[in-house]
Amino acid sequence: MFHKTLKDHVYDYISKKINDSTLKPNERINENRISEDLEVSRTPVREALMQLASEGYLEKTPRKGFIVKELSLDRVKNLYAIIGSLEALAASFAIDKLTNEDMQDMEKVLLKTDKAISDMDYSKYYKLQAEFHNIFIKAADNEELLELLTSLKRNFIRQTYITDKEQVDTLLKVVQETHKEHWVIYRLFKEKKGEELEKYLRDVHWNVRYAKYDSMI
Repeated sequence: MFHKTLKDHVYDYISKKINDSTLKPNERINENRISEDLEVSRTPVREALMQLASEGYLEKTPRKGFIVKELSLDRVKNLYAIIGSLEALAASFAIDKLTNEDMQDMEKVLLKTDKAISDMDYSKYYKLQAEFHNIFIKAADNEELLELLTSLKRNFIRQTYITDKEQVDTLLKVVQETHKEHWVIYRLFKEKKGEELEKYLRDVHWNVRYAKYDSMI
């Protein structure tokens, strides 16, 4: 079982602030403030910052220290390609391990997501779609794969909102299309079509054509 260290807690704290836009692109990380807020020494803070920098969240600069790295379109495309391949692998591990309860949970999440989209509640949508994916990723029963995917996907946990009408309309269409794909993924798991499922996750669901929408908000 995975036990969180002080460094892990600091890592989660900082990455959450990056993803909810409390810490913005090109903003300097105040190490002293983080130490005070979490009541920890500078050592786990520095360890977490080094890890975040190695994963591409932060950039270490000569005079400013660590700053938040902007999520570029090229980086999002690279992440999509990696995540698609890893989720396909997770699906291959999970397809014969998913229980009837797992399948029922996946269906329940999809039905809740239908309503979230209807209500245009994007914050809830993002949480539900993550929950959907996590059901089969956890069923893969590979802790290293789970941790790697969790780390990569922190880039896409969005809590901010866009207001431009054209972007809002486009985002709604993308969300609706993505959700249709979730239903296909559910069906392929149910029918145990392993090869088709792996290809669909890798080449369709995580196709880089969606990348620009994850980099715009």
